[in-house]
Amino acid sequence: MKAISIKQPWASLIAHGIKDIENRTWSCPKKYLGQRVLIHAAKTSVKDGWSALTEMQLEKVFPHKNKLYGDNEDLPHGAIIGSVVIADCVQNHPSVWAEKGVWNWVLKDAVLFDKPIRDVKGKLGFWEHDSE
Repeated sequence: MKAISIKQPWASLIAHGIKDIENRTWSCPKKYLGQRVLIHAAKTSVKDGWSALTEMQLEKVFPHKNKLYGDNEDLPHGAIIGSVVIADCVQNHPSVWAEKGVWNWVLKDAVLFDKPIRDVKGKLGFWEHDSE
């Protein structure tokens, strides 16, 4: 199954169904639209961790804070933590998670795995993971 590596805390927010947009400088290939892909939490985090979130994004996260793992250091890294369907690929989406001037991948139907698949090395772009 195809996978994509995403830095924390974005990966966990996506797998929990909180973050509905993934921002990339490149458009999602059309063949992946409507497809479920695995969410791999990269070994590195966003530089500022939770501080990288805007006030509006924090408002979206706050009701779910007990579901999340705590501090950025406590989030899983180097693991496949869930999956999501890539529903669309647009620019200037109205979501609080959408960045301007880049491609906004619209995500839906997030699934958080009960147990992460640990010790998985990520890659750039889409990559194949042999999940059984």
